[in-house]
This record gives sequence, structure tokens and C-alpha cells, in this order.
Amino acid sequence: MADPGRKKGLLDKIMSEADETAHPFLQKIQEHQKLIILILATIVLVTAVYSGYNFFQERAQQQAMQEMNRIMAIQAEQERIEALNDFLDRAPQAMRGGILLEITRIHMDAGRYEQAASSFERLGEIDSTLRPVAILGQAKALEFLEEYDQALEVLEKGEGEIPAEFTNQFNVQKAFTAEQAGEYTKALEAYEGLLLEAHGIDDGFIQYKIENLRQKIED
Repeated sequence: MADPGRKKGLLDKIMSEADETAHPFLQKIQEHQKLIILILATIVLVTAVYSGYNFFQERAQQQAMQEMNRIMAIQAEQERIEALNDFLDRAPQAMRGGILLEITRIHMDAGRYEQAASSFERLGEIDSTLRPVAILGQAKALEFLEEYDQALEVLEKGEGEIPAEFTNQFNVQKAFTAEQAGEYTKALEAYEGLLLEAHGIDDGFIQYKIENLRQKIED
């Protein structure tokens, strides 16, 4: 896999805040949520790709591992994507989420956001454990494409599947996306959700956004 110190990784892109006016309070929230998602996805990826094969015969395990190791050793990313896509449908079920996560990482790092959004959508369909990451990732890829209406639709459809510990990150992303889509009432609701979690600590920026959105709604 690509060196995370050398280039910005997939999960960093998911958690990055596109709104340049983001207040340090929101940045602190993102840093905390980014760590949680990074730990979650890393555990799932390592477990799925390098262990969970108890349901398969020993020979099939060894063959799958050998094939995956061969693919991950490919240096050219386009060639690696082609090999991963070819292996995806033949791979054991437990490996498919990890394979798609690597595919989406490559597309996001290369700025191929349309392909990344499609891969994230498929990831959410085949791996329920990674579905929260897939929802946030698909919405972020669409956001980078400036398809704010579609990104907001993805977030709203997946809202009930976001774990409680990711609520703040979800609201940060929804607030920005909804405002860019001109859905000021929905953006306001998201900022009000963030305000509840702030408990009055360093919430000046959130208060400002709430008042600003209320003014837009009234106008």
C-alpha cells in the first residue's frame, strides 16, 4: 500500500473539511473522529485481508493470500487497480471490503472522484462493517465533484447508519454540503446538532454559522 507519510491517504480525504472558514472547534472534532475511523478501518482491513478465512479450506486460503500479496506488490497504481478489479469477484467474501477500500484510496489520491464515489457506493453494499466509511466517503467524493445535491442525498439516506461516535463528523460534513446545496434549513439543523455537542465550549463559530443561516432563511 502507499506510504501514508508520503501522500494524503484515503481516510484523511474522507475526514478533511472543505470549508476553509472551519473553526478550530470543528477541526478538533474532525481530528478525533478521523482517529476513530482510521482505527476502525485499519482493524477491519487487516482482519479481512490477512486473517478471517476460517470458512475456507486451507488451500483456498493460501491461494487467495498469495494472489492478494502479488497484487499489492504491483507498483503501478493503474495496473494494481485492474488486478484488484479482476480479483474482486473471485476473492473470498471476507476480502472484498478490503479490496474495494484499496481501490477507492487509489482513486481518491489520483483525484478520480467519480470513480471513487462509485467504488464507495459498492463498498457500502458488500461490507456492512465499512458502511459508515462508505457513506462519508461517497459524499466527500461527490462534494469534491461539486455535486452537492447528490452528496447531501447520500448523507441523508445513510444518516440512520452512522454510529453515535461519528455524529459530530457527520454533522460537520452535512452542514457544509447542505449550505453549498442551498439547503439552509438542513444546514442549520446540522449546526444546531454540533452546538448541542459543544456544551458552550469554544462554540463561537457555530453560533455565527447558525445566526448567518437563520438570516439567509428569513431573507
